[in-house]
Amino acid sequence: MTNKRLIRWKFGALAGLAVALVTMIPQLSLWIERGREVQGAYAIVDPDELVYSAYLNSIINRRSRRNDPYFGGTSTKHETYFSIQFLPAYALAFVANLFSISAATVFILFTPLFAFLSSLAVFWLLSEVTGDGKAAAIGVLLVLLCGILASANLLVEDNYYAVFSFLRRYVPGFPFPLFFVFCVCVWRAFKRSGLASVGWSTAAGAVMVALIYSYFYLWTTAGALLFSLTLLWLIFYRDIRLKVLKTAAIIGGIALLALVPYFQLLSQRSRMIDHDQALLLTHAPDLFRFTELLGAVVLGALIHGVRKGRLDLRSPAVLFATACAITPFIVLNQQVLTGHSIQPFHFEQFILSYLILVAAVIVDSVWWKQLTRRAVLFVALALVVGVSLAAKTTKVNSPQNHTTDAAVPLFSTIEADLKANSTSGHVLFDRTLLDAAAPSYTSSLRLLWSPYTYTYGSLSHDEDNERLFQYFYFLGVDEKKLEELLKGNLYRAALFGLHRVNPSLTHNFVPVTQDEIQAQITEYSQYKQHFSQAEAGQWGLSHVVLTADRNYDLSNLDRWYERDRGQQVGDSVVYRLRRRS
Repeated sequence: MTNKRLIRWKFGALAGLAVALVTMIPQLSLWIERGREVQGAYAIVDPDELVYSAYLNSIINRRSRRNDPYFGGTSTKHETYFSIQFLPAYALAFVANLFSISAATVFILFTPLFAFLSSLAVFWLLSEVTGDGKAAAIGVLLVLLCGILASANLLVEDNYYAVFSFLRRYVPGFPFPLFFVFCVCVWRAFKRSGLASVGWSTAAGAVMVALIYSYFYLWTTAGALLFSLTLLWLIFYRDIRLKVLKTAAIIGGIALLALVPYFQLLSQRSRMIDHDQALLLTHAPDLFRFTELLGAVVLGALIHGVRKGRLDLRSPAVLFATACAITPFIVLNQQVLTGHSIQPFHFEQFILSYLILVAAVIVDSVWWKQLTRRAVLFVALALVVGVSLAAKTTKVNSPQNHTTDAAVPLFSTIEADLKANSTSGHVLFDRTLLDAAAPSYTSSLRLLWSPYTYTYGSLSHDEDNERLFQYFYFLGVDEKKLEELLKGNLYRAALFGLHRVNPSLTHNFVPVTQDEIQAQITEYSQYKQHFSQAEAGQWGLSHVVLTADRNYDLSNLDRWYERDRGQQVGDSVVYRLRRRS
């Protein structure tokens, strides 16, 4: 390796260290604030991380690939998006078992490691395309720390999704650097000839296989980008069309071989997942999303540069930037041909926003060169935005992170009690956060209900709602209280589906009506009135966990169960239950 190349990679390493440090702020803040009381929980930066850490924990504990961690890791007959996209979980579980560490510890270590790896991958791509290591390093900071600003999720207080979306654990965090490694492999395959081209094409195909079994939104975007690059190269490099087609055929052929078992697994998924994930059958175009508008701006800049004679349309760098700018229009409108659309905002949030910023950095590097001329300004801008976003997500998620960390001994207490007494009943937590987090820190808890029990497709919509009704019933929730609870999004999403609460999930958003809410309240009232021995025994309880010093009407619970005196663990009281005869 030449001295010049070493210096270039030092720029990339420095950028990676900066990104790793900034993205670790939420975890560092939790450690500092908890001090000696810290119990080893990871700092949540996206609510969906809980469901991924739950699945990872189940795999670490050697549950089957098709299991439901919210019901003690019991095996399921159907596939889920977790069991199909299994590669990240199994890779991380292998490391966890090798070093005897927990899922939470894996998630803690994951952030700085994959922030650094992602930085190096983006740096590699930018330095390959632009030939400018300094601009590439600055580009890494702008792309990764400011990516949220190029997506539909801008700086608003009610945005609870990860501000550093590329690092959401474990997807897209795990395969995210692989996406940009794929881009490098394709770039080198197109630019080289002979065995070198074949080698890089094969490498790109292998990475595509890893993406396929890691995350849907990344491998489909990679496929769209490959299509765009191939088309542009065929148009502007007629003399090497055969080589370009051979390269695309090698990559596509390997991908197609991997997609055969992939689609077989997909065909065995629970159909409940399609409903819960807001799968929409539509051929309607979607042309005005924020990343598409930014893509149009980049395309406009490229066209303007070519007309002014500042850019060469046949330049590989210009063609690559063009492909990046076109890709959002392809992936966000694939439903025009396929007739299927599933949560398209995930494309914007998890990959397209970053791809558009990569295109912008390339345009600057081959034309304006503002990044290198005003390096200090752009580095400062990226760091200020990054630290501000980290501070924002720390503030938003601090209460639940403190609660989860304090609850780790509680989870251990219940798990130990279940194993010691060979108890197989369900556990009821009065706080939904603990219901959501418990499977990430235990291996055998079965929950009566959780905000994520629908995720694995094990329950029908009706059964999930009935479990929630029983949850309310045992906690003494009356009709008036339920009406109050349904003013918030949590229980609305539980009863009606997340796609009826979050407008970004679907093209055809239909909000919950007041009539529908009243119908659910009426149904719950009837459920309470007709509650009998059959319902009480349907999902038998072994433990109920209540917040200490909080008043409850437990008359419904005490009618069917005998409670012991309770054991206080932290700010919770654990009651062991026995069915009344």
